[in-house]
Amino acid sequence: MRLPDGRRLGFCIYGDPLGLPVVFLHGTPGSRLQIVFAHEVCRGLGVALIAPDRWGYGHSEAPRQVELGAYADDMAALMDHLGHARFCIGGVSGGGPFAAAVAARLPSRVLAVAFVSPVGPIADAGLGRVLSRGHRFNFTVLPRYPRVIAAAFRGFHWSVQRTPRLAVRILTMRAARIDKELVARRDVAQRILSSFAEGLRTGTEGAEIDLAIFSRPWGIDLADISAPARVWIGGADRDVPIAAVHALVERVPHCLITELPEEGHLWVVSHNADVPEWLHAVARTN
Repeated sequence: MRLPDGRRLGFCIYGDPLGLPVVFLHGTPGSRLQIVFAHEVCRGLGVALIAPDRWGYGHSEAPRQVELGAYADDMAALMDHLGHARFCIGGVSGGGPFAAAVAARLPSRVLAVAFVSPVGPIADAGLGRVLSRGHRFNFTVLPRYPRVIAAAFRGFHWSVQRTPRLAVRILTMRAARIDKELVARRDVAQRILSSFAEGLRTGTEGAEIDLAIFSRPWGIDLADISAPARVWIGGADRDVPIAAVHALVERVPHCLITELPEEGHLWVVSHNADVPEWLHAVARTN
């Protein structure tokens, strides 16, 4: 579709196109293809799983001036285009901050919000000093060097296309053992890598935008989120800072947290019914 300012926004609808609208935002990097794993579950539940390409990924173009809160305007336009006055919102990993922005800026339209292995508000919570060395580099140092980010993601995109085994090794370099075992499955690796390939097909702008947003204050008031909210986080997750996840829970009113001690960052891939089932149940009573 075309947004009011003329930018393109790409999206897919999985599950039941006539069902409960749930917008679910992919991680970093990624694309609308990442959400396909929940297609069958959502079709059975009667959920229309709407998966947009986020800014700079796949078919979606970023605004000239990037502000996290403005992402809510794009999602409002998408929902207007599809004819949905109210909807649920969710985000996995790097999609978490964007889901928070939508829920905070569109409280009258959001029925429920789900955060899955999310990136939390690192700068807002002043967590720079408590992060691990790897997280400190990824979330506070690397974002200062967009050219380095671009080069790294171009190299990763090349490996996805030419040497998938190398791409899997890069992807799981710091991952928990349970995540490595999951990605070792050929079907899972193919789905994840195809999403990355599509997301980075037009360049690295999406990744550059994400890391810039993650490293600075979000510019939204999480206290404005009025819809029921829930976070799922694996205790073995090494991809996102756990302290930032808890900061997110503390700042979102009445937010539930489900901690999964033995699970990693990719928990939702093998438990793809849990989140849509919760959203469906909450939306029916909200």
